[in-house]
Amino acid sequence: MESKNIAAIEIASSKIKGAVGQIGPDGKLTVLALEEIPATNNVRYGRVQNIREVSGAVNEIVRRLEASPAVAPGRISSLAISIGGRSLAASPTKAALQFPNECEITESHVQRLIYEASRDFMGEKNIEAMVPRNFFVNNTSVHKAVGTFGETLRGEFMMLTCGKETRQNLDRLKLDTVTPDSVYYIVRPLAIADLVLTDADRELGCALVDIGAETSTVSVYKDGTLAFLSTIPMGSRLITLDLMAGLGVTEGEAETYKTTLTAADAASNMRPGDPDAEEVNSYVRARAGEIAANILNQIERSGLTAASLAKIVLVGGGARLAEFATQISAQCKTPVETAGMPHNIVFRVAGGNRPENIDIVSLLSKARTSARTFITYPVRPEAAPRVVADILPEEEEEEEVEAPAAPAATAPAPAPQTTAAYGRRLPAEDDDALLDDDPEEEEEEEQYERPSSNGGKRGGIFGFLKRGRKEEAEPVDDDDTYDVYDDEPEDEPEEPQDDDPDNYKKITSGLNKLRDRMIKIFEGDENYE
Repeated sequence: MESKNIAAIEIASSKIKGAVGQIGPDGKLTVLALEEIPATNNVRYGRVQNIREVSGAVNEIVRRLEASPAVAPGRISSLAISIGGRSLAASPTKAALQFPNECEITESHVQRLIYEASRDFMGEKNIEAMVPRNFFVNNTSVHKAVGTFGETLRGEFMMLTCGKETRQNLDRLKLDTVTPDSVYYIVRPLAIADLVLTDADRELGCALVDIGAETSTVSVYKDGTLAFLSTIPMGSRLITLDLMAGLGVTEGEAETYKTTLTAADAASNMRPGDPDAEEVNSYVRARAGEIAANILNQIERSGLTAASLAKIVLVGGGARLAEFATQISAQCKTPVETAGMPHNIVFRVAGGNRPENIDIVSLLSKARTSARTFITYPVRPEAAPRVVADILPEEEEEEEVEAPAAPAATAPAPAPQTTAAYGRRLPAEDDDALLDDDPEEEEEEEQYERPSSNGGKRGGIFGFLKRGRKEEAEPVDDDDTYDVYDDEPEDEPEEPQDDDPDNYKKITSGLNKLRDRMIKIFEGDENYE
């Protein structure tokens, strides 16, 4: 298994987080980069309100992640984005299939069963996930249907849905480097449960409570699977609003009082002018008790009692307030614990293993099953193939042996020359010999000479007048002949000699015949050979 990089975005009511993780060959998750930006009033109850502001925040987080030394020079081309909020809920559904003969149940049969269970849904929400609860093959309950044989297959599922506007606003986000088709949506409560709950917790019974800024999601697990899921519009921000109204402070100051003066070492965190810690705790205790009562009411709606559960696990930003665990435990008499970051997660970011980052880390862990390519890296251009000429193998070095002295009259044979264009070996020639006439060439010229009608000798298709080497033709001067480097002619042109009219007639006749033959050649006379 090769390493795989994953990028995820968590859009919550209080802040927007982004992270990049790497799944190693051993399946271990390593968080490479982590960024967050406040999102107050841009996201309400888990639903995006201001599309432009949230799009800008997500793009800024993507740029920061890409600029991280652990990610660069990679580019984020796909994102895993969480789905949650006030409209997220689960409802039970079921479907059945009948086969003509007994057959083996395959994965395609299970997928068809899921399709049949969701086909008749007529609600005004979007179906985000189908979680199997139980399968029945020939009316016998089985934990896994794939691999069994039967004539009938029946299944019970929990269908998770959310408001259409919640999904539409996520689809409307305008991202710079990520297209809408490259977005992978993950239901946040399911991802968190896969990260922090064990198989024993699911089997014995457990309630997972995600307390956010404006919403709280309650997921109940029993017999190894999801039995109930609901979201209430109540979160830790209600405590902040109470402090703002009761103490007459800003939201930022109220948030600081809520997180510092309610801690065990509140006295050491107090500054001059801060309200009394007990007064702050009174506001926190009152509102936390109300939220705890509504959480327990959702557990009762699942058909189970809080006392029948093995424990209640708290996650989310509100879980940092110890008053929530105290109030829930006091009202239901059930063990309550705050989930911590799993120890098998490795962080290359300082302070990244805080419990409030469980939500974004759970998205990275859940996205490992996706076949998408979240981060692409530039491909280095391959080096051009080297063209290597055929080189003869190097001769092995031989020991030097003194050769007998050659006679002085014998000249060493010249090294063979090779043409650069074709690599043919040519016999060596003396430079002075190139200036002399080749006797073979003279014989070749005499071979092609034939008598002409005017008594001279001609050769070739043009019938040039060729004279023997002993008889040299007199030069014919042109009246307009000038020296190339002088402005005036060197000598006056000589008048034609009238004392030899026969020679003049021979030259004129040869030129005329040459002209006639060239005309016949270029005009294509068929009778001319």
